[in-house]
Amino acid sequence: MSTDQANSTSVNPFTTESVRRALFALRAFPAGLVSLGAAATGRHRRAERWQIAAADSNAPARIDVRSPSWLRVVAHSVLSLLVGMVAWFVAFLGLIAAVRGLFYGLITDGSYEYSWGGQTLAGAWLVHLVLGLLLVPVVLWILTAIASLLAGLTRRLLGDGGPVWAVPVALVLAAAGALLFRSWLHQA
Repeated sequence: MSTDQANSTSVNPFTTESVRRALFALRAFPAGLVSLGAAATGRHRRAERWQIAAADSNAPARIDVRSPSWLRVVAHSVLSLLVGMVAWFVAFLGLIAAVRGLFYGLITDGSYEYSWGGQTLAGAWLVHLVLGLLLVPVVLWILTAIASLLAGLTRRLLGDGGPVWAVPVALVLAAAGALLFRSWLHQA
């Protein structure tokens, strides 16, 4: 893959590269957790190297490491942890939607006459199945976009340069994810 492709902001959810990047978004939570623990115990250089290695298999070639301070490593670890939690929540919601759509007729309480798809079980099951399966590429696209944000965050906080918007967007995404999670927990 060329450097232009790796730094591209376009996201196509139907490629193996997109799946690989989506898996990177899911790795951000454990990577942030371990790195935060390492930085908190005085091993921020190890945490920095591990975060850069976890970013991408070609990341050391693309990230000009500048030996960041302890504060930058901790900030990156915390933001990776928070954004990674959002990625896991998005993946969880996508999995629930796909499974519920696939098994809608088996898990419904029988009140399908007012659900999406009409007044029959077959129509409601078909609509829920199609919508659940259509969400899979949307979730993959969102996870790939989160991976692009995480790559920009790594370049910004641990490398030389990177997009200026990465830190504020990561903070906004973490706050929005927390609000979404809270509203999901309190749904009626």
